[in-house]
Amino acid sequence: MLKWDAPETVAGVTVYWDDTDIAKAYLLPSTPRFRIDADSNPVFKFMKYRFPVDRKDGKKGGGFLVCDVEFGVTKQQEDDLRGPMQDRLDARWKAARRVGAAPAVAFGQLSYLRGTAAVQILDSGGALVEKVHNPASPSLFGPMILPITVELSPEGATILEESLQGKGGVVQVVYDIWTPVKLPPMSAHVWFSASKFSSFHQHIDVEENFCSEDDYTESITDLVIQSDAGDVEIDPGTVTDQKVIQGVRDWAWSTLADATTRMVLGDVPIQNPEEIRKLYTEQDFENIDVNIMTTRLVNFDRTYTEQQVMEWNPQPRGTLPNITGMTGPDGKTFKWADFSSVVDLDDPFFRIMTVNARVNAPFDSLPLHSVEVKIEYDKTGQKQVAEFALLGPDQMGTFTSFVGGNDRRYTYTYQVNYKGEAQAFVSDPKISNDPSLIINVGDIGILDVAIKPGDLRFDQVTSAQITLWYEDDGVPRLETSLTLDKDHEEARWTKVIFQARRKPVHYKVKYFMADGREFEGGERTTASTELRINDPFGSTRTVQVRGFGDFATRIDAIFVDLSYVDSVNDFTQTASITLTGQSTFEDWQFPAILADGGLLTYSANIRFKDGTVQSIPSTPIEGSTVMLGDVLLEQPITVMSDLVDWTAARLVKVSLHHAEAGADDTEDLIFKPTGETSLVWKMPYKDKGKKTYSYTATYFLPDGTSASVTKDGVGDETLVLPGKAS
Repeated sequence: MLKWDAPETVAGVTVYWDDTDIAKAYLLPSTPRFRIDADSNPVFKFMKYRFPVDRKDGKKGGGFLVCDVEFGVTKQQEDDLRGPMQDRLDARWKAARRVGAAPAVAFGQLSYLRGTAAVQILDSGGALVEKVHNPASPSLFGPMILPITVELSPEGATILEESLQGKGGVVQVVYDIWTPVKLPPMSAHVWFSASKFSSFHQHIDVEENFCSEDDYTESITDLVIQSDAGDVEIDPGTVTDQKVIQGVRDWAWSTLADATTRMVLGDVPIQNPEEIRKLYTEQDFENIDVNIMTTRLVNFDRTYTEQQVMEWNPQPRGTLPNITGMTGPDGKTFKWADFSSVVDLDDPFFRIMTVNARVNAPFDSLPLHSVEVKIEYDKTGQKQVAEFALLGPDQMGTFTSFVGGNDRRYTYTYQVNYKGEAQAFVSDPKISNDPSLIINVGDIGILDVAIKPGDLRFDQVTSAQITLWYEDDGVPRLETSLTLDKDHEEARWTKVIFQARRKPVHYKVKYFMADGREFEGGERTTASTELRINDPFGSTRTVQVRGFGDFATRIDAIFVDLSYVDSVNDFTQTASITLTGQSTFEDWQFPAILADGGLLTYSANIRFKDGTVQSIPSTPIEGSTVMLGDVLLEQPITVMSDLVDWTAARLVKVSLHHAEAGADDTEDLIFKPTGETSLVWKMPYKDKGKKTYSYTATYFLPDGTSASVTKDGVGDETLVLPGKAS
């Protein structure tokens, strides 16, 4: 049995020797740890999972941690301790004056009588950890294995996955386990005494009188006394280790607590005075005197001395280090990826596809009897076929099958049966992966168009005649004419065509106006099952007029006249727009019968700030934008007087001139002996091919006379004046 009073610490492990076998030692680690299996791997698995579909509780997944915890040393620790422990055994053997060599050291196994265990991980049972499953007690033999299963929320799985990696730890385990050990050379006196005493006295004295009321006297005395006492007295003897003394004291108090729990005094009987009074009221006793006394006692008195057995709880507990901080037999740390996995619960083997088929058609207003739908799926190796007849838009047929190869494509056909028609329409096989199979009106071999007024006003339009036609391969041209007026505001064109509608319906509208005019719109198409007829001016045309040029110093205003002529419907629209520096663009919007076509023209007058006017004749508008304006460009002309002989001239005036259609400018430059030797003229021009100018240089001579030099068609951007007029 473990000799409890002489522990040693060797390589971080607490060592106790046996009380009788000198060669036997018991090894106790300081804390529990993750269990190591026979292959030297930790028994540990972390799983994070996600759901393939939305759940009612909104959870997208979660996680599980499954692991084993043990309290004991590893084989590697035993091997590492065998040498140091053998050295200690040899020393003890020699100190005991034993003969010969000491035997090989042996490691004993403790026997645990009872025990409990508790686990704490993050907020166990909270928002992160939903539940921790573990036995209330570990196994009470071998390495004291405690299996743990932790169920995690999605947030808890994410946090715990990070927390379980790297240094430190987050799994906390508390063991409370009791094993028998021998008392050290000391004694423990444990005693307890408890008593309960009760005393009850009741006296009744009655004097009956003939001529007056009876005299009744009663007295009651009820006394209950309870007392208890107990103590633990430790005689350490030769033991000086306070840890050992405190351990014995804790055990003794635990023994006292167990004893007091077992020896509970029952309650003393409670006397009822009414039962005593019945001796007078029922049996006519006149003098009654009752005395009742009860005493209850319990005693516990034990003295424990050396060599007696006591129960000891080493109380191993602590935070388990993460497995990524543990090393395997190869000396390398364990990898997180080897003990964790991410699971997508969308397992292809269990995937199910469901197809809901409906017919989007008004059975009550169409010559439609039924639609028979057939769905086939053959991706699992076992062909699945479902057929159902749909008799209205509210009926639904459902097809369900397991999914093979993650391929959800199925084949479907349908047969349309018509009222009053012997012929049926059978569709070609079609492939789809849509879980909602909708067979629309256009797919069931019926041409159905509902004609209704849009913004048509019957006080302006007496009637609207709509001509519709439809043609497609395999279908002869179908044509009809319908009229809308205030008495017939809706119409419908329905024809069985025995094939899916693949082309749009063409239509034209002729309007009969209240003032006697008639307008006919252009040809249009619709792919819808509902056609809205708007008023004849349902189209809005827009012309954008944009001005460009120098409105600040050159252009004063641009006056634009616009015209639209629809000769088919004898319809004309006109507008006038003025562009200025404050508004260089305008849009002309006007109602039209035709969405396109008709003749658009414009004419304009550009008035310049110098009072001149440029006219633009009537011009067709191409597109929808009209650009109007006038732009002058500038060419810098540098005039240099470096060669002028200022001894022969006092001043030189240079007159420069450029003229072309829409651009005419003249400027004088003056040169003096003490002034700038070069000046710049910014020549305005419009046509890049006409960037020439003329100049006249007048030299004023010292005698008061002058001489000039004139040249035309000059194209130089730098003009060098001659030294003097020749």
